[in-house]
Amino acid sequence: MKTATPSLINFLASTTEFVMAELYDLTLADGTALHYTTFDRSLQVGGTTYLSGPPNFTRGTVEEVIGVSKIGTLSLEIHASPSDLIGGVPILQKIARGDFDKAQITVRRLFMDSALNQQGTVIRFVGNIGDLDQLSRTMAKFTCKSKVEDLNIQLPRSILQPTCIQTLFDSGCTLNTSAFAVNGSVQAGRTVNKLIPNFTQANSYFDNGQLVFTSGTNNGHVAAVRTYTNSGGTVYFFVPLPTAPGIGDTFTIYPGCDKTQATCTAKFSNLANFGGFPYVPVPETAI
Repeated sequence: MKTATPSLINFLASTTEFVMAELYDLTLADGTALHYTTFDRSLQVGGTTYLSGPPNFTRGTVEEVIGVSKIGTLSLEIHASPSDLIGGVPILQKIARGDFDKAQITVRRLFMDSALNQQGTVIRFVGNIGDLDQLSRTMAKFTCKSKVEDLNIQLPRSILQPTCIQTLFDSGCTLNTSAFAVNGSVQAGRTVNKLIPNFTQANSYFDNGQLVFTSGTNNGHVAAVRTYTNSGGTVYFFVPLPTAPGIGDTFTIYPGCDKTQATCTAKFSNLANFGGFPYVPVPETAI
């Protein structure tokens, strides 16, 4: 990790009056780069423009430890109103739908002299946005975790287990999402917890799948499907929608997978790429 430059060290050693501002660099999972500062005006630092907000950022102290037995953490709060947008979507709505999950974050402290001439920066924290601890109409609170968390991985990467280790539609699964996409529109009887699109697919076909709205107030929102019943074709969600959709709003829904050999064979005809080992004896089986 880059530390203070010699010129910055000399500046801090030779003066007792200086101005500080914090710089926040965030990269979302979709590649969107965001840059904000706690200063009272936007700043140009190293060719990058840091916006003064809103949204506004506040943080707690950085918890740092020596070694890798414990992950360093940072408490971060993002304050915004419903009118504060990123890509045309309210920032708190993006947070609620998971757009900030595992986003990369770097916090730096910028030092300036009394005339606001920039003298250099010091990195205070590098890591990923972790758990969403609190979400209200005006604030989201996260626990950020240092890059040491990236060392907490399963080895060996592929383990022998009865269920499939692939994720549906990933490179190991090889199936194409477009081949299983089903388009629909919102019908009467909908709520924030369910839709009744009157599909004819078999019972449980969309269980653990995803639904993406393509129009209306929830346009772009991705909802996790809890269960699907073909009795009336009702889709139930794990988490309520941000707002109740309007009749006629369009969406695309994708089936889910329970990662069993039977489902891979009967539902997806993809046995050749099944990544499980269903005949591995269970631990208590004696041979």
